[in-house]
Amino acid sequence: MKNSAPTRLRIGVFLPTWLGDACMATPALRALRHGFPHAHLVGIMRPVIRELLWSTSEHHGWFNDWVLFHKGRRRAGQETCSRMGLIPALARQRLNLMLLLSNSFWTAAVSKFAGVGRVVGYARDRRSWLLHDAVDVPRDGTQLKPVSAVDYYLKLADRVGCPTDDRRMQLYLSSSENELGQRFWRTMHLDDCRRTVVINSNAAADTSKIWPAEYVSELAGRLVSEQDCQVVLHCGPGERDAANAMAARTNHPRVVSMGQQEQLPVGLSKAVLARADVVVSTDSGPRHIAVCLDRPVVSLFGSTEQAWTRTYNVPETMLSQSLDCRPCYARKCPLGHHRCMSELSVDRVLAAVAGRLSTVSAAA
Repeated sequence: MKNSAPTRLRIGVFLPTWLGDACMATPALRALRHGFPHAHLVGIMRPVIRELLWSTSEHHGWFNDWVLFHKGRRRAGQETCSRMGLIPALARQRLNLMLLLSNSFWTAAVSKFAGVGRVVGYARDRRSWLLHDAVDVPRDGTQLKPVSAVDYYLKLADRVGCPTDDRRMQLYLSSSENELGQRFWRTMHLDDCRRTVVINSNAAADTSKIWPAEYVSELAGRLVSEQDCQVVLHCGPGERDAANAMAARTNHPRVVSMGQQEQLPVGLSKAVLARADVVVSTDSGPRHIAVCLDRPVVSLFGSTEQAWTRTYNVPETMLSQSLDCRPCYARKCPLGHHRCMSELSVDRVLAAVAGRLSTVSAAA
């Protein structure tokens, strides 16, 4: 398939499920648009992923259309398909090519039964027979090779002839998202001229990735007193109570929680992270959003291995403990001690943040 394809070429892209993975897929999306500038590109994704990518796609022209699906219960007011409902929805799109940026069996089956002309994806989850072009997974012998998800997704773009030399993750803030950030700063009485550290110690359902709440409170207090910063505790809707409790424990007017906001859309997260001088985050979606926005990040790794999510924007400071039991990739510590995070000391994280703040100040 040549990249000089006519405008009638219609390409679908199944986006990853999680925010962080979607962020790491942005270099592949950019490559696909550059490789097929006149094609009609359709993004297939969960609503929260469209919320993340909407303004960036509008700005850069990544997608011409969107098809949204829900994996669980459908929420009122959302125009989404069930998994099975995607088959007729995609059939109506008359797609010539589908890139599967997911490893699941069901996305390959839906693409096949929707009559897509060519389905390209990794040979994972026993789905090779459903693919027209099954790409081998990187391996060291029989073991999966630790490869950054950025490169993993770009390999699929390369398979269909797109340029893949640009590995930078990318998100764009719309004017409305910028206004959300400005309104948050005013509402929480934050100082535009004071250095800001955003701390995210959440990790969806993976408790093995979470840094202890008392450490977060101590770090926030010491950043205020020792580095003369202001601190924003980041959270999503499901982490509101935890973030508010950490702010209350710190008990300082320059330590605020996003959980005080009535609404917590993804656009607010983007805007808050974009305003940070340094972001401290566990290995979760906000970490990758911050990297996409070229913010300096201090990343805290517990149960996961850094190599799978290595990034190529502003270099991250990656902190982890050398333990025989990590990485285990378990959602909950199977040994019950959670040492990979509990032994990651406040002193060590504070020193890393101070180092990044000094670099930022020197560059200002």
